[in-house]
Amino acid sequence: MTDATTLPFWAQTDTDLTGRTILVVGGAGGVGEGITRALLVAGAHVVVTARSEAKLAEFSARIGHPQLAVRTLDLLDPKLSESVAALRSEKGVLEGVVLSVADWGSQGRKRLIDFTDEEWQEQLVQNQTTIFRAFRALVPAVAATGAIVHINGMSADIPYPGAGAVAVGSAATKSLTRTVAEEEGGRGGPRIHEVVLGVIRTRPRQLAGIDNPAWIPAIDVGIHVAELIARKSPLSSDVLSYFVDPAVGPLPVPPPLK
Repeated sequence: MTDATTLPFWAQTDTDLTGRTILVVGGAGGVGEGITRALLVAGAHVVVTARSEAKLAEFSARIGHPQLAVRTLDLLDPKLSESVAALRSEKGVLEGVVLSVADWGSQGRKRLIDFTDEEWQEQLVQNQTTIFRAFRALVPAVAATGAIVHINGMSADIPYPGAGAVAVGSAATKSLTRTVAEEEGGRGGPRIHEVVLGVIRTRPRQLAGIDNPAWIPAIDVGIHVAELIARKSPLSSDVLSYFVDPAVGPLPVPPPLK
């Protein structure tokens, strides 16, 4: 994949995605950017999607990689399946999809019981309906040898006061992903993975002056994702993996919280 001296201690040295096309939904975001960069290093052709053309244009210009393509895609578009089919027709077989999307909403940090019906509905649609619609459109579009990887946070497992609706959505989409994996297992479709993350070092956080060397580098998340898609990870047969502590690496079960 790259010079072994630059890899985390747990990583494989022979992850190769050369010639494979991977779709990264939300790949221009913080964690998504790290995933995109790692997939490009592994040799993949990467298609990054977002809803904003301006965001994609800035991202593409900044990354400047010949194997990177960008496309607008809205998971709430009534014609989502048609858009995915058109993308597949243009780019060929999709060997992998990464879903790295989350929306904190506009309601600010408040108790769950202080949410209005409108704020609750907004969170439900943006953080749960989007993932449901993504699986419905993408499972049939990904090669049987490929994988779909949903990126989630530890809020899926623990209380998250002040952002409870986000945590509820994370828990729901974790269950959704595992259920889809169970239902689709043995049907000849792609593998389904759920990756639950700790706190990540991302470019937007660093630009905002928020950083901690103890956090997980976003590109390390991408290395784990690349290994899952390439079937090089020891966890490639597991639906669920946790990447919470960079000193420990990806695990099939959550490590004890410090």
